[in-house]
Amino acid sequence: MPTYQASKVASTVQARGGIDITSVTGEYTVSTNLATNDIIEMVKIPAGATVLEVIFSGSASVGATGNLAVGDDGDTDRFITSTAFTAAALARLNAHSGHGHRYTADNTIDVLAVSIATPATGAVLRLTVIYTLQQ
Repeated sequence: MPTYQASKVASTVQARGGIDITSVTGEYTVSTNLATNDIIEMVKIPAGATVLEVIFSGSASVGATGNLAVGDDGDTDRFITSTAFTAAALARLNAHSGHGHRYTADNTIDVLAVSIATPATGAVLRLTVIYTLQQ
């Protein structure tokens, strides 16, 4: 059975230490009902950041239903493709395009209301982004 190697295990690649890993969490309480295509800017992300993980959650306090996506102004579902938004929703990075995405300029990571079936007023949305930063 053959063994295959990715580019980072070649004999010329040295293991790295001292990589700065950080996270940022944004929280938003929905004050008016969301409508389809509404965007909520959740967290700022600096130039040079490489995204490792994105975690989204919605509070259980409201019976909101619909579909949300997580991305940025270049790709509205770069990190989390349209996912069900229900009470106690939890979603993690599920799009290949977002895994290891590196920002060349400051930006925001946003939640997009893909569709909203029932009101979301009062729901608390939380987004955590874990990234490395090497300028």
